[in-house]
Formats: sequence, C-alpha cells, structure tokens
Amino acid sequence: MQYPFGYIVTFPSRRHIFRGEHRRYPHTESSLSRKTRGMQPIDREIMHVVSNMRVSQFKKLIWNINVVPYWEAKLSEVNYKALAQHYGLDTFLLDLTNDFRTALFFATCKFENGQWQPLTQADIDRSDDTKIGVIYHTPDWTIDFMQPRSKLRWFMYHQADRRNKPYVIDSGGLDGFAFQIGLQPLHRCHTQSGYIYPMKTVQPLDENPQFERIEFPQSAAFSREVFEMMHEGRDIYPEEGITKGLDIVDEIKNGLTFSEDDLRQAYELDECNRELFPLQSDLKTALEKTDLFERPIEFKAGEIDYHFTESQLDCINKNYDDKDLLEPVCGMMHQKPDAKEYRDNRCREIFGELI
Repeated sequence: MQYPFGYIVTFPSRRHIFRGEHRRYPHTESSLSRKTRGMQPIDREIMHVVSNMRVSQFKKLIWNINVVPYWEAKLSEVNYKALAQHYGLDTFLLDLTNDFRTALFFATCKFENGQWQPLTQADIDRSDDTKIGVIYHTPDWTIDFMQPRSKLRWFMYHQADRRNKPYVIDSGGLDGFAFQIGLQPLHRCHTQSGYIYPMKTVQPLDENPQFERIEFPQSAAFSREVFEMMHEGRDIYPEEGITKGLDIVDEIKNGLTFSEDDLRQAYELDECNRELFPLQSDLKTALEKTDLFERPIEFKAGEIDYHFTESQLDCINKNYDDKDLLEPVCGMMHQKPDAKEYRDNRCREIFGELI
C-alpha cells in the first residue's frame, strides 16, 4: 500500500489502537517531545536535526545487514525512523499498537537490566503513580491513515502530486494520524503490530480527546500472568541478531560527531525548517554553537566510522538470510503495476540489475 512516505507491506487491521504504560506519567508523548518541552523554536529544531542526523547514521549502519538493501529492492520502503525509534533513538514518533495483548504487556511489565521482567510488589509500591497501570485506546477510524474515512488519506494522495516527493513522517505535516509500520526487515515492529504516531506539533495523549485513558490497579500476580502469557516477552521481542550489535546503536544514540552528508540529509531530505535556518550553512553554525548538549557538536568530511564487527554482522545475517520474508503475509504480496515498476527500478539502483 502507498503511504505518504512510501510503499509498505501492511498487516491486518483490528479496528482499535492502543498504548500501554506500566505507571502513570505526567505526559504521554514521544521521547523528543518530552526532551524539547518548553524549548524555544530554534533550540527545538536543533534537537530535531540532531535526532535526524543520528537516524541517518543508524540507516547507514543497518544498510550493511544483507536483508535491508534486499528488502528495499524487492519488497517495500524501509521505515528507518520507525526502526530507529524501536531501537531507542529519539524521534517525534510515539509507538502505538493495534494488538491489545501487546499494549497489556507494556502496561504490566518492565524492561530492566537488558531484559523484560514482571513487576514486583516493591515496584508497584514505590509511589501512587506506580500502583496504576494505564492503557490508551481509540477506535482506528479516528486516527488510522488506512481507514477509508480518513480525510488525511484523501488529502495526501492529492497533495503528493504537487509535492512530487514523499512526505517526511516526523516533519509535522503528518501529525495526529497513526501509520502502520508494516512488515520491516527487522522483525520487532511487525511482532508488536506496531503503529507510529507523529507528534511534533500535537498535544500529548493524556490531553488528546481522541484517546480514552483506562487506568487499573497493578498486581504482581497479574503482571506475572501477562509475562508468561507473552512467553516472557518473546512474542513481541523476538530473538533477532541485531540485539548483538546494540552497543554500536547506543554509540549512535549518544553521538555528537557527524558527517557533512548527515547534515545535508537532515537539512534537505528531512526538511529542516527553512524559516529558522534559510541556508544549510546557517544550520551548521547554529549546531556548532549550541550549548544544548554535554559537549560540542563536530562535523567531519568523511563518514563517521560506525560499523558492526565481523562477528556481529555474521550473527545478525544468520537471523535473516535464507528465511521466507513474506511468511507473515502467507508468502504472497500483491503489487499494483505502478508499485512493481517502482520497485524494479529501485532494485536496479541498488544492485545494478533485477534479481
């Protein structure tokens, strides 16, 4: 299916969208929304640009995994920002799901010491807020881009002809609607029936009238029951080789050294706010002078050397090579003629020939 930011292979809709949280939070918003709350527009845009440059580095890193270029050549766009979000990089995207069990797992379990665990009574008793679990819910027709009633869907298809290029998912232009992440070359998004909800400009979920907020008392016994029902989290956090290389992802997540190409992509492809930074050189000067981070931002002419070790890459590839990538959709994908033509051209760009 064609989305405003490219083609994706969809999974079934379940008519409802959820988000689970294992405690009350003051606000439910994206990681970048939370970190930029109250900032001046220029500082907020600088934070967003740094986030986009890190996503650019993440994209270059995972492009070395065999399945990633193959996926983009043969199946659909790779949603690098959604993948980056799922592996801990800051974005203006919020994770949602259309699977209630997935939301319930996040609402009753915790991630600690590198693994998922059920809540203990001590966890629950820490404060009044930790005694309460939260699930946000909305019918999918209110925000899901795939729904036929979506005014945004009609608008985007007509506007795309004028733009002549895909939308940037977190630029603010798609805020307030949920988009399926769809099948992706790394498994985690699909197993969580994941959606992304762009929110650069919209209010947090707790202030959003489109969502209802369901609260329930936490229970250590119930947390254990959900934990076991979801096979200790393996149902939504499958064993995948990239977990062996998360140390490299963590370096990117905290890095402040970028290439000139990272800057160009953030300015041009990610549509940096031109009213704040009319020229790319203006943006570069602002980034080098900012004091928003613990150390200065640096730029280098060549690419920054983030790469998996040979053993890490072998381990990652073994989890994806020689597997039926279309097994989640019964081994078959339907493409319209224009989509097939686009994908064939993309394959030639990547591999030099149709494969």
